[in-house]
Parts: sequence; structure tokens; C-alpha cells
Amino acid sequence: MSKYDALNIKQIAELSGVSVATVSRVINQNGRFSSETEARVRRVIEESGYVPNFVAKSLRTSKNHVIGIIVPDILNSHFAGLVLELEKKLFAHGYSTVICNTNESIELEKKHIDTLIAQQVSGVIFISGTKTCKVTQDIPAVYLDRRPASYCEPSDRVLIESDNRTGGYLATQKLIESGCRNIAVFCSRDMDTNQQARFIGYQEALAESGLSCDEAMTFDLHEVSILQARDEMLRIFPSIPNLDGVLCMTDTIALGVITGLHELNITIPEQVSVTGFDDAPLAAYFQPPLTTIRQDIGALSGAAVESLIKMINGEKLESQHVVVPVSLVVRKSTRQQV
Repeated sequence: MSKYDALNIKQIAELSGVSVATVSRVINQNGRFSSETEARVRRVIEESGYVPNFVAKSLRTSKNHVIGIIVPDILNSHFAGLVLELEKKLFAHGYSTVICNTNESIELEKKHIDTLIAQQVSGVIFISGTKTCKVTQDIPAVYLDRRPASYCEPSDRVLIESDNRTGGYLATQKLIESGCRNIAVFCSRDMDTNQQARFIGYQEALAESGLSCDEAMTFDLHEVSILQARDEMLRIFPSIPNLDGVLCMTDTIALGVITGLHELNITIPEQVSVTGFDDAPLAAYFQPPLTTIRQDIGALSGAAVESLIKMINGEKLESQHVVVPVSLVVRKSTRQQV
């Protein structure tokens, strides 16, 4: 129960000590106002339970106050975390969301894009499961987490991504510092540009340490799954008796690798060290807890929402390409530095 009865926008303005026009600008994120003014207005709106009439606005502007979020796999904890943060941040700006899961299918991506455009959404945040699909219509769109093959700078679209190359380098460097010299890579490079960038970082770390990049130590999975990574580890381990480190391009792959090593009675990290990528919520609870690369979900989602809102409002963007730093999280799946 709110501490106010149902209010209209005029009453919200009076309680906030601002004009009706200022309340409107805060709700629609359109125009100038201080952070203090925004906080005061939003506090009154939240306490009163006031719901803006976006239906009337959509009739005037031919746009819904809705953002489409296209995601390749909603069951993946990394994408689920991104979607949750995007929803929260967009709601704070007065936008509702439509979540479109594609299951890494280019056909579904195209259908979802067409549907969102037909529904006249205000904008799209696109986490693509393919390298070829793109938003072609004149609609504000932000590419998040994955770079489409068609993207090049300068661009009329915005790309927000983690520093995947540095992440691949840091994870590999940690394995090398742990004494690993025969490092296998479990990846799915054909699926997205992220893993390609991480692989480049892996190559750079090996070269810096005077180690060769042996293509025979690279294992491409058909899909990013625990089961496939586990099966691949069981298949390849007998042929690589000197294996002492595994770089996994995602935490999901890392869990499969660790599962396979346990079944082979290989101790981690004493015999084989393992690193992942993402810092999924469960990574700290793996057995052993996983050394991994943390992606900053808050910064990624914040940059995406900020850029999209500015595009919708016709404001100038500081950058069309934002690279968010990553960090190494050291746990017990890697040996101490030697």
C-alpha cells in the first residue's frame, strides 16, 4: 500500500516541488534536469504508485514505450544476468521490455526483429546468437556483448562489448603462471566473435611466454554445453598425457571440462588447472571453485541502456563503440603461482 492515494501528474509535480513539465521530462528522459531533481521525482512516483499513461504517448508518436531485447539463450546465466539488469534499468527510465529468445537460430532472430519492428517498439537491444543477423530498419538499436560481422567503425549503430581479447590473455597468463605448459583450449569459435577475440588473447599470452600455439590443442565444440564439453574431455584426454591446463571460453564449458576430469580421476588443480570466462553465479561453487574472467554485467547493461535512451531522444553519443574492462577472479581451479 502506498502512502498516497492514486495521483495524477500535476499532484506528482506539487509533491516533488517541480513543474509538470519537469516531471514529464524525468518520466520520458527527455530534456535537462539535475540528478537531485530526478531522484526526488522518482521517489514520489515510486511511493505513490503512479503509472504514466504511455498508451496516450504511443498514439501521439506512433511508438510504444517498449524496448525489445533479443537474447540467444535465456537459460545461459550470463545472458540471464544481462537481461535482468537491462529490464531493471529500462524500467527506471519508464520503458517496459519484450524478451525474445532465439536459441542461437538466425531464422528466429530475423522473425523476432521483424515482429518488434511491426510492433513499433522504441528500440532494440540485440545480443545476437549469429554473426550475420542485424537490425536493418531505421530503429534505434544497440548491439550488446557480441559484434555482428557487418559492424564496422564508424557506424550508425552502437556496439557495447567486454574486453574479450584481454580476458583471453589474462586467463591464459594465469595458467602459465601456475606452471602450465601444455594448455588445451575448449571453445566454439564459429559461433560468435567474443570467443574469437578471447582466442587471440590466448595466442598473445602464449607467444609472450615463448610457448607455441598448437592447433592440435584447440577443440571446437558444436555447441556451448556442459555435456558436450564433458564428452570432449573424456574423448581427448587419453591422447594428451602431458595436458596440464585447460582454457575454457565460457564457465559453462569449464563445468563440463571439470566434470570430465573428475570422471577421469584427474585432480584439479594439482594435475590439471582450469580457467573459465564470465564469472557465472555458480562459478564460486564449482568443485573446485573456478578461476575465471569476470564480465561487468552492470557496466555492460548500463552502457547499453544509456546509449539506447540517447538514440531514442535524438541526443549525441560520446562513442559508438564501448569496450568494458574485465578482471581475473582467482579461485582454486588453478595452482598457486610458481
